[in-house]
Amino acid sequence: MINVLVGTKGQLIKMAPIMKEMDRRGIEYNFINANQHTKILDEISKLFELKKPDFVLEGFEKDITNVREMLWWGSKNVWECGLSKKHKIFLKDKNTNILLVHGDAPPALLGLVLGKLNKLKIAHIEAGLRSRNIFQPFPEELIRIIVDKNSDYLFSDGVNNGYQNLLKEKVKGKIYDTSLNTIFDAVKIATSSMKSIPTPKEEYVLVSIHRFETISSKKRMKSIINILKEISKNRLVIFPLHESTREKLKSFGLLNLLEKNTNIQIMQLLDYFSFVTFMKNSIYIITDGGGPQEESYYLGTPCLLLREYTERTIHPNTCLAGFDENKIRLFIKNYENYRINTFLKEFKDYSPSKKIVDILLHL
Repeated sequence: MINVLVGTKGQLIKMAPIMKEMDRRGIEYNFINANQHTKILDEISKLFELKKPDFVLEGFEKDITNVREMLWWGSKNVWECGLSKKHKIFLKDKNTNILLVHGDAPPALLGLVLGKLNKLKIAHIEAGLRSRNIFQPFPEELIRIIVDKNSDYLFSDGVNNGYQNLLKEKVKGKIYDTSLNTIFDAVKIATSSMKSIPTPKEEYVLVSIHRFETISSKKRMKSIINILKEISKNRLVIFPLHESTREKLKSFGLLNLLEKNTNIQIMQLLDYFSFVTFMKNSIYIITDGGGPQEESYYLGTPCLLLREYTERTIHPNTCLAGFDENKIRLFIKNYENYRINTFLKEFKDYSPSKKIVDILLHL
């Protein structure tokens, strides 16, 4: 029996193509919502036409946004679903019983612990990514290392050197090269809906900021606001806000600086299909996220990456600028030099999700 555990927006977006492929083939699986991002997971499930979760873990009515909430969520679910077995959340049969976990967000670590306590084989999707700095991003880099070292099966792509990293580290699990990340399939699904999604007619810059190490630093958030203020003198800036980003901006007393700028359009988070469409049609994106970094590569959109380190390959469309003002200004001035041809047509007939499902059926 295949069990699937996801708890964040990014995890479900990248796992959705695998789940859709299993649905297409009529393969039964057990879907567990780990409930870190509460409301948005339901929205994503509907968007990708996935079945409703078979089990939802303990969480809050809103997204988990701080360490205290994270510790309560993790410890309560480990006790109730792992140690005491109060809730039997996993399904098993006479075949190999597998739990799919994804990436580097906290639900991946929670899934690893619960899976081991319930004697399941762990399959880590998007394994092997490394920034080579344990604190950037934190705790993601630590989580992915722990999960990789304790997984039975590891699915990784060569595009981001994940497969090569795992070979060098000599992890004990079986390694599979998927060639591309499953987010490639998610982008393909999203682009099929582009014609029905309107975007601004004028040129605009799309912004996505949500990393813990970014939003928890008032200095960095001030720097981002200054960057956006400068860009907004000549361009429309579209900034969909994550709940955690909004809360931090408000606590730092910075949200009003964005709200009073008429050329910076703050909005609620876009659904994934709309976000991909907005990204495709933007002149460039500004982000601190690994997901948008890779999505922009497949779409050919220039990307200004506000991070010191990244676990993904720096492709020709991306400028790893950190918060270096000179690098940022140079990118803004010459962003067209970073535009590349879309990746989608070249690999339109390939699906990493199909390859993963093929392998899962033979484990």
